[in-house]
Amino acid sequence: MENCKTIMVTSCKGGVGKSTVAANLAIRLAYDGYRTLVIDCDFGVRSLDLIMGLEDEVVFDILDIIMRDIPATKAAITDRRSQNLMFIAAPYSYDDELSVADFREGIAKIKDELSPDYIIIDTPGDTGMPFRLASAVADMALVVSTYQPISIRAAERTGILLGDEGVGERRLLINCFDPDGRENPALPSLTEIIDKTSIRLIGIIPYEPMLVESQSRGEDVFTLKKTDVGTAFANVANRINGRNVPLFTDFKQFRRVPLLRKIQ
Repeated sequence: MENCKTIMVTSCKGGVGKSTVAANLAIRLAYDGYRTLVIDCDFGVRSLDLIMGLEDEVVFDILDIIMRDIPATKAAITDRRSQNLMFIAAPYSYDDELSVADFREGIAKIKDELSPDYIIIDTPGDTGMPFRLASAVADMALVVSTYQPISIRAAERTGILLGDEGVGERRLLINCFDPDGRENPALPSLTEIIDKTSIRLIGIIPYEPMLVESQSRGEDVFTLKKTDVGTAFANVANRINGRNVPLFTDFKQFRRVPLLRKIQ
């Protein structure tokens, strides 16, 4: 499908929330009316089905489509939340049997059979073969980082590697933002993070302690009505679609202008 945009969600560091970002961004795009497919490429770990609450429905995975000629229409699971939302699981085990050419051909097959508007690819916390495979088909990469120095350094490294792999459109997404933690003078400012990573910012996702519990039940962030995390994902989805949405637009818990002054 010519108009389909493929977005990889990545960082060469684990534990920054890539799978949470991939799942909830896909859900938001689907809610907004876009036919969206999320693919788990964290081969051998396979956690995205748990986050999306689809673990009991998985029969086939991405390798079955590419290597065993299973139709994408048969392997993809339509999510209960929206007919626009589809999911393809990662394999339980992986022995580097996929080439870049194989993966490109498989993604082309998936686009042809499922006709998505967006493909969101979740990647592992390293730069192994799944990272290279996703980079080979990505039109855009979302590099996920927290405010922690080690995560910021990993984001910088990831941006460089994405450039080496030919991914031209790279955007920084800061996850688990805690405005109270910004009182710590050891933490960098927003401007410093952007300077260190050399990646243009696309959004900030606030820290939400209830998220872990809701994810364990297969629920998305949009069920957390008294927080701003769902609004943050909606803002990122709008920016991906080319809309100009200022940081912290429609947030309820924080006043936008004082918060911007505080983090910069």
